[in-house]
Amino acid sequence: MALGAPAPPVRAAGSRLTGAAYGSDVTDSINFLTNPPEFVGLQNAVQSIPNATWTALTLDAEQLDSYNGHSTSTNTSRYVAQVAGWYTVCGVYATAANATGFRAARIQVNGSPVLGAAAYAPVASGTVEMGVVTPTRSIQLAVNDFVEVAGYQSSGGALNTVLDIDMRTGLWVRFSRAI
Repeated sequence: MALGAPAPPVRAAGSRLTGAAYGSDVTDSINFLTNPPEFVGLQNAVQSIPNATWTALTLDAEQLDSYNGHSTSTNTSRYVAQVAGWYTVCGVYATAANATGFRAARIQVNGSPVLGAAAYAPVASGTVEMGVVTPTRSIQLAVNDFVEVAGYQSSGGALNTVLDIDMRTGLWVRFSRAI
């Protein structure tokens, strides 16, 4: 079922506000504005990230998914837009300690990178886990477009994500406005 952001009603001059019209014109709009599409997904299981390959990061736990745009069992890296519009999106890639190469995170829409939505970080030391946070971006999504956070590492071998209590791979998506 495709949902939509409420639009201002158009009524003929002199028409009366019936109960049904009130429900669709007023109540539905207030309900949408007080409960817009919003998603917070996190990783609760370690994921192995191959060397030198952009990899969509799995999100097997939800803190919030107000419009059921995410599944914890199928395509778990994806948040699928249920309402067309502009969304504010940010992600983080939390990676195990390793002294070689660099780490990066980016936002992807339908598997393709979003221009200006990647962050690269040199490794500070081989003893510290690190999180790479994408820039927060406004991204236009159509219904059924999907957004992901992807990670990249160049250590020379596979590296796991980490599950610290204060740092974890995640994705945040919030509807900002209609198109």
